Amino acid sequence: MTSLGDGLSDRVRPRREPVRFSEIQALRFVAVAGVLLYHLWPNRLPGGYAGVDVFFVISGFLITGHLSREWSTSGRIRLGRFYARRARRLLPAAVLVLTVTAVASWILLPVRMWEQVFHEVIGAALYVENWVLAASSVDYLAQSTGVASPVQHYWSLSVEEQFYLVWPVLMIVAGWAAGMARRGRRRDGSARAFGVVLGAVFVVCLALSIVQTVREPGPAYFATQTRAWEFAAGGLLALVIRRSARFAHLRAIGSWVGFATIAGSFVLFTAALPFPGWIAIVPVAGTLLVVACGDPDTPDAPGMLYRWRPVQWAGDVSYSLYLWHWPLVVLVPAATGHVLGTRDKVAVLAASLALAAATKYLVEDPVRSRPFLAGRPARWTVVAVAAALVPVLALSTAVSADAGRRIEAQRTAAAAFLARGDGCVGAESVGSVDCPTTPASTVLLPGLDAAQTDDVNTPECWSRSAESAVKVCGHGPAPDAAALTVALIGDSHSNQYLAALERLADEAHWHVDVYGKAGCAWTSAVQEDTPDWVSRCESWKRSLRGELAVRTPYDVILTSYQRQSPFVAPAHGSAEQSIVDGFVDTWREQTARGTKVVAIRDNPGTRDDFLTCIERHLDDDPGAACAVPREDALGTPDAQIAAARAVDGASLLDLTDLMCDASVCEPVIGNVVVHRDPRHLTSTFTRTLAPMIRQGVLRETGVRERR
Repeated sequence: MTSLGDGLSDRVRPRREPVRFSEIQALRFVAVAGVLLYHLWPNRLPGGYAGVDVFFVISGFLITGHLSREWSTSGRIRLGRFYARRARRLLPAAVLVLTVTAVASWILLPVRMWEQVFHEVIGAALYVENWVLAASSVDYLAQSTGVASPVQHYWSLSVEEQFYLVWPVLMIVAGWAAGMARRGRRRDGSARAFGVVLGAVFVVCLALSIVQTVREPGPAYFATQTRAWEFAAGGLLALVIRRSARFAHLRAIGSWVGFATIAGSFVLFTAALPFPGWIAIVPVAGTLLVVACGDPDTPDAPGMLYRWRPVQWAGDVSYSLYLWHWPLVVLVPAATGHVLGTRDKVAVLAASLALAAATKYLVEDPVRSRPFLAGRPARWTVVAVAAALVPVLALSTAVSADAGRRIEAQRTAAAAFLARGDGCVGAESVGSVDCPTTPASTVLLPGLDAAQTDDVNTPECWSRSAESAVKVCGHGPAPDAAALTVALIGDSHSNQYLAALERLADEAHWHVDVYGKAGCAWTSAVQEDTPDWVSRCESWKRSLRGELAVRTPYDVILTSYQRQSPFVAPAHGSAEQSIVDGFVDTWREQTARGTKVVAIRDNPGTRDDFLTCIERHLDDDPGAACAVPREDALGTPDAQIAAARAVDGASLLDLTDLMCDASVCEPVIGNVVVHRDPRHLTSTFTRTLAPMIRQGVLRETGVRERR
């Protein structure tokens, strides 16, 4: 949080009356402690992420007070000097940590993570990381393939930098408008104008936050417009606050209540809570209360804790502490080869404190005060910052481009290898005694670098989370010239078989139409999610129903779904039975038209760190070393099994034995990486399932291909 780097000189204070702001330092300590403990021990402090909101309020309070004071004393706000001071105060530490993190990521992280990580490094360097994360979180499929990067925490710094960029301009406009409206009157209305602008930002952005958090909780978490009201809240307090020694005991009670409110947020909030939305009012209100009450000089006030030297020191280094801790959380496991244990977490915390102290005293303070920049015009700071960013931007661009070239080369090699058609790749090798045993390190398809993004599906053929319109993409010959007409319908666990059906469209002359929506199963049962998401899913299913009704009936409809998807439980009966009934109702509509429905049993899952495990065991047998028990891989029962038994004209195609033996499921089969994430299959692997899908469909349905 850049507010962590703002010095006490930027605080609101009467010119001739010294005011202590130890409560601000204490708030910084509490906020950064909440974030650190949440990242290290999320189960112990599940709502520690709300510390970010505390930082945002502090920023709004400090900067608005500074700007309003400058306007009241000089009648203007000097943008160049303001931006230069912010840059000298905040960017040296941020650029240092970003540069070190980029180099360490290049050395420690596997190549398969380079493209994503260095794309985010560029976003962090340009202070648009929040929008990078917001864009990726929009797409359900992107969420499933994403990996937390060591610079992900720069999203909040990006929000603050955008605040710094816009806020003084808004205040200048408001002050100018107030001056125009005064027209010779003695009373300066700038403070009121500032309040009107901040009030408008508060109301509008809080409303946007509430609405967008319900509709699109992923992007809403990172978006600037859903967080701006928190800055405005702090700014409004800065405009109205008047320091006084009166009501000390009442203020002491208010301070304790404010801290208790923040602490309650840390303890009671969870990662599953839609955030920020209206619930973010809780930590924001607690922060405002603490700041408004100040540091009352009474025995019953928390002033002793405020002024306790470790608390003040931690608040002083909290900016650098925030910057350093997250890269260590991500990179230490990459260096050690195992997840963080308790000792590792304590070591990360200690290292973060040491690095924060060194950065504060060796980098932040010297750059802030040395006349090399502080005594020069603002443009010198701009040039220095730009020069400091050049190496990290150059490295990130080069590494990201290199990763992209490697992934594309692997995809090309995989396509060429598969085109040989020797029947010894992926699922086609299962049970074959004629296939040679090739070390996985010699040929691994599509490659660890490419596995996470190995999905032939495209946005043009896929209704994503924010969409409800039915999209259909056709493959193969025209329906009247096809050997079989097939529709592939469902969520991502259905659409992942597209590569297999594209192969059948080419080799078996099937006509294949693909209908899919992110996370939305083809069933009349209603899934659990946010109201807006459920509304879009149900709208998509209604439109799909109408689309199928006007089309010539397909010979076969193939479908599947993610069996872990939560569904709304009925008022009477079991949730499990309602899921089965939902499939039965939907499938019968199509079987009544003469279409055969084939449900593909949901695929086995794998371990979360399967790619890392494969990489570590490339020289021996990664499939066996990284296998998971079959029972664990199958997990939640598949409701399609019971539904297929209940519907005449429907059948179940179980491909499990092509991915698992009697006891385990391996993540590498026939030199092919089976999964692109713990729940989805790679398109390379599903392509090798094509012959077995064809045989299974013809066997289970009794349909004959037209020649």
